[in-house]
Amino acid sequence: MTAPAIRRSKAEGSLQVIQGRRIHRPTVAPWMVMALIGVVAFLGLGFARTSLDRSAFELAELNAEIDAQLATNQELELEIARLENPARIAPLALEMGMVIPADTNQLLVDLDTAPVVAETDGGGESKG
Repeated sequence: MTAPAIRRSKAEGSLQVIQGRRIHRPTVAPWMVMALIGVVAFLGLGFARTSLDRSAFELAELNAEIDAQLATNQELELEIARLENPARIAPLALEMGMVIPADTNQLLVDLDTAPVVAETDGGGESKG
């Protein structure tokens, strides 16, 4: 801001204030604030995009690992089915001397009564 020019009036001998031209200086502060907001927004978007890409890569790795584990699980289920196959077990049981019993006895267990413990004498036979 400039000081107004002062001149003397010839007729009255008094001083008179003459308004001078004000020099207009462009303000830089609003443009600097806008530029700073733009830079921060650009960097924020870049950071958000990078985070999303990193998450997408981790998700792809987890999906690949899940697929591998599913394949392993399927192979193990097939191995269990092969090992439980009666056609494979029967010849092995015969080699060990196992036979199918000729007669079967069914046992009826009543779970509502108290358990009965059989007593044995010293020779391993039950007393009663």
